[in-house]
Amino acid sequence: MAKLFIKMDYYNNLELPFNFKNLDYQRVPDLQFDISNNSLLGEMYNDKIDNGKHDLSHLNLDKWKNFAWSVYKLSPGKWVPPHVDHFGNYSKFYNIKNKNTVRRKLIFLENWKPGHFFILKGKVYTNWRANDYATWTNEDSHCGGNFGSEDRYTIQLTGSI
Repeated sequence: MAKLFIKMDYYNNLELPFNFKNLDYQRVPDLQFDISNNSLLGEMYNDKIDNGKHDLSHLNLDKWKNFAWSVYKLSPGKWVPPHVDHFGNYSKFYNIKNKNTVRRKLIFLENWKPGHFFILKGKVYTNWRANDYATWTNEDSHCGGNFGSEDRYTIQLTGSI
């Protein structure tokens, strides 16, 4: 069962070695969505784009194997439709045979702003605080959106148990 927005002491002082608002974000294709639809998906800056410039292993508090990260910027008017994570690229890159061992954690980098939302397993979340998070598996449906006037920033952590 996924943990839902549990505030943990060790994320109270989440430190990133960069200003997440000033990254070289890129729009990355996803097999589940039509990237030509400009209202879908946000932009990301991940460990592959970063190419080893920054070490975020201190965020791997769950001691996951094959730890990966991605900072995600969801601009006003953008949304990610309901889906389950296929972990296809991750599984291929790390040669993961059993996708049931993969976990994802989404950490909100700023306090909630009007128009921002996140849905996990049919439950709608708003009013989060910076560093609140949710964790899920390849079986948990989720989506999110930004119908507000300011960008929504999160960091996704992915790993296998």
